[in-house]
Amino acid sequence: MVTQIISTMETQVSNGPSGTSLPNGPVISTNGSTDDSKTNLIVNYLPQNMTQEEFKSLFGSIGEIESCKLVRDKITGQSLGYGFVNYVDPNDADKAINTLNGLKLQTKTIKVSFLR
Repeated sequence: MVTQIISTMETQVSNGPSGTSLPNGPVISTNGSTDDSKTNLIVNYLPQNMTQEEFKSLFGSIGEIESCKLVRDKITGQSLGYGFVNYVDPNDADKAINTLNGLKLQTKTIKVSFLR
């Protein structure tokens, strides 16, 4: 799945994001350091069957990841459709937003933005 996603990323990026989306998942405010705000991303509208490994591979294709987490229900293990990525380099976080925001994965169009 990830190989197909990565291979279609260039087409998606050249065509631009498709459609607009409303936020999915929690609204999180951080009062931490400004450095984190330049590297921390929230990703919404992820496919239900996406694995942690696929999530990490997709975002790791952009740059070095400090940490990433695909959020799941604690009881059922079912994906809640959102996750977090923290890059080492702020430039990679910018690149991830510019490259992956609006990418269509299965029936979902993901939204990638800075964590607020």
